[in-house]
Amino acid sequence: MSADDLSLNDLRRELHRLVAVADSAERPKPTVINPADHSMPGWEWDLREQDHPYTKREFVWVIRAIDEQDAADGMVHVSTPESMFPGQDFVPMYASDARRLAMALLAAADRADSVSHGVTSLDAWRTAKIDPPERKQMT
Repeated sequence: MSADDLSLNDLRRELHRLVAVADSAERPKPTVINPADHSMPGWEWDLREQDHPYTKREFVWVIRAIDEQDAADGMVHVSTPESMFPGQDFVPMYASDARRLAMALLAAADRADSVSHGVTSLDAWRTAKIDPPERKQMT
């Protein structure tokens, strides 16, 4: 497809994708740094999802790294939009598990971008350690 064949919607979608890639390339600064007298002192990131097409509900994730750690691996506290009390109800997870979750989310986002644009790189098949569908059908 040449640049002349691109619609305004195609350009917007590509720009949105590029901004998302840029946003995930650098670690974000905390939204808030909770002081020592806070119930959970430390750094906090507040992530608000884009508007969903089927609801006006706001989807908010709150991630906290607490300054007072009692675990050798450290803990990350996550409040999801599906929490009983979003922004107040936190689930603790080890820092190593939080890193693995973050990497899985990045990999899944890359895959979703590839599928939505109809382009799947050969490298994606190699790194996934699975056979492409064409090979499975041939055997």
